[in-house]
Amino acid sequence: MKTTVEIRDPLMAEAKAVCALHNITMKGLIERALAAEIEKLAAQPVWQPTDEFLLHGEMDPNYDADVAIAQMYTDIMEENENLTRHGK
Repeated sequence: MKTTVEIRDPLMAEAKAVCALHNITMKGLIERALAAEIEKLAAQPVWQPTDEFLLHGEMDPNYDADVAIAQMYTDIMEENENLTRHGK
């Protein structure tokens, strides 16, 4: 498969130097590095949320986070206006 990727110039320069030092091609280096990274990641367990990320208690099936955030923003703006009006 042929693909194009952007690699930071300093990293590319370092890669070229390593290739020259070890007399390997850039393609060979990239394939070896990619294979090593895939093997390393495949051996790691997939991240699972811990208890601190889990919701406890009952959930409201009608809860809409966007509505809740908009209401919080409205409340904050109203509080700010009240403070400004009363000179606090």
